[in-house]
Amino acid sequence: MDTQVRILFNPMSRMVTMPSGHTVLDAIREAGIQFEAICGGKSQCGKCRVIRITGDCSEDEDICSQCLSPGERRRGYHLACLTRVWSDAKFTIPVESRIDQPQILLTSNVKEGEIEPAARWYPVQVIREGPSALLGPSIRLNGYTGLKPVISKDIADKIIASPGSPAVLITTAGGTPEVIDLTDTRDSGSVYGVAIDLGTTTIAALLVDITNGKILARASALNRQITYGEELVTRIAIGRKPSGLAALRSAAIGSINEAISRLVTDAGIEYDDVADCCIGGNTVMCWLFAGIDPTPLDYVDAEIDTTPIKIRVEVSGLSIHPKAWVWCLPAVSRFVGGDAVGDLITAGMDRSSDISLLIDLGTNGEIVLGNRDWLASTSCASGPAFEGAGLRCGMRAMLGAIEHVSIDKITGEATVQVIGDTLPKGICGSGIIDAAPAMAAAGILDFTGKIVEDAPGVRNTEDGPGYILVPADKSGTGRDIMITRQDMAYLMDTKAAVCGAISVLMMKYHLKITDIRHVHLAGAFGTFGSIDQLTEFGIIPEFPQAEFHRIGNGSLTGAYQTLIGVEERSRAEEIARRMGYIDLLVDTDFIDEYWAALRIPGKEELFPEYYRTMSGTPQTNVLLSERETPQ
Repeated sequence: MDTQVRILFNPMSRMVTMPSGHTVLDAIREAGIQFEAICGGKSQCGKCRVIRITGDCSEDEDICSQCLSPGERRRGYHLACLTRVWSDAKFTIPVESRIDQPQILLTSNVKEGEIEPAARWYPVQVIREGPSALLGPSIRLNGYTGLKPVISKDIADKIIASPGSPAVLITTAGGTPEVIDLTDTRDSGSVYGVAIDLGTTTIAALLVDITNGKILARASALNRQITYGEELVTRIAIGRKPSGLAALRSAAIGSINEAISRLVTDAGIEYDDVADCCIGGNTVMCWLFAGIDPTPLDYVDAEIDTTPIKIRVEVSGLSIHPKAWVWCLPAVSRFVGGDAVGDLITAGMDRSSDISLLIDLGTNGEIVLGNRDWLASTSCASGPAFEGAGLRCGMRAMLGAIEHVSIDKITGEATVQVIGDTLPKGICGSGIIDAAPAMAAAGILDFTGKIVEDAPGVRNTEDGPGYILVPADKSGTGRDIMITRQDMAYLMDTKAAVCGAISVLMMKYHLKITDIRHVHLAGAFGTFGSIDQLTEFGIIPEFPQAEFHRIGNGSLTGAYQTLIGVEERSRAEEIARRMGYIDLLVDTDFIDEYWAALRIPGKEELFPEYYRTMSGTPQTNVLLSERETPQ
């Protein structure tokens, strides 16, 4: 029998009991603590830091020493994924490893549309006399038109036995009309539904009265899968094993139920009052939620079914009406899923004659080009860097994160703005998008993105030259907050992947930057990132003839639209069926475009105004910020 040990985590005073020999990261997951573990426990990111207070532990000292400084080692720092616990122990989770008050984008752009929900209440009339009742009482649904709904014998018997004026709840979300509930005292026609954005790192949700489209409550939560790793490929690898798939599915369901609990509490309704659910999420997230083995998603030639995933609620594990259905927006390919389809519905690209570009850079990046006549998509591994992951001092957008940066071109001194107006702990995505072009403009970076060693604000560190954003004595962690040489290499790789992906899409359809009329920016990246800085750094090309639209959480808005309108579900299916996909892993053009984008800002045909300015012959150009147009 395994020896059981008790492990206490401070400052949250959370204790868990586990067999000895398990890692600290295993214990943190068991305790349900939201914790930074970007690589999922593969000993690669160095983010899962804990401080041992007491207890007998063992670790891989070589790897820990590579990720932790000598000073941190003296203060008791360990990596949770490499530290095994053999006795009762106590650990402190330092501020830089906690996920504290994250800044989660719900949605900035929900528009009410035509109301045609999948679930409605219908009054019932029991016919006890006349020709239709020759073989016994019959049931008439007042106001209902369409195929005869499926009705169980149990509900039919209760209707006939009812002394009052019953009403039945009919849903078509599963594909066939069916009666799923009955009431004798129905005095309102209201039916409720939830729209969910199932993100890789966050969950966002809306509670909606689907009879009129009114949003009654909003809620968000972190996706509990994050302690298993930030990147999709990491979760695919974990999900290959039945035990891993079960753990990831349970984490997703628990996260969604956490959001649902807040929704129904805020609205003052019961869980069973919620009779419909639409989910927007990438292909991997939806497969894991549904308990589908993600192994095929590892392969380039994987065939993806573009029909929506539909699951009976009592099978899904969600805390709403058990006989309702969960409807997931359909996927297009391995890494362009229902979240991108939701973005497209929100942007309206499929109904516009203008050529438009959609960019959604979350943990995974999706890019769509086209109009009502054609649509093409691709994906790139972009989001972790722009969400703070993978950087030495990177963090997600939460309390203590640097969200904006400006740099004095003479002194090289940085001025920072911090979420929560507190001491900074690290830098998040919007701060990085600010900092990189500002560093280039101040001469701290050369045109290849390398840190200039003798530039103002640059110090030599154990990792090579690094630019100090905030010195140790002014930070919330007691360490310098900096951007290192390795950080810039990672950022340049990420920015080149995004710009290269956009360039490949335009090349395939023989388009120039002047052909694009609308650029739709989705997600937190599109909401908080500076458009000027995105172009100056070379993440997205210059589009001189385009209007920029920030569409907010397009995945959530798309889920909302499909929740209140069954025609929007048909629209989503049509988008998924006809959208093309270019897999950059096997596209020969992408290598050339990627290499061309490994400089600031990138190739001349994508950034002509920059090169005209550098050559001393600037032309009048409308500022991007002045061309920005609300959706």
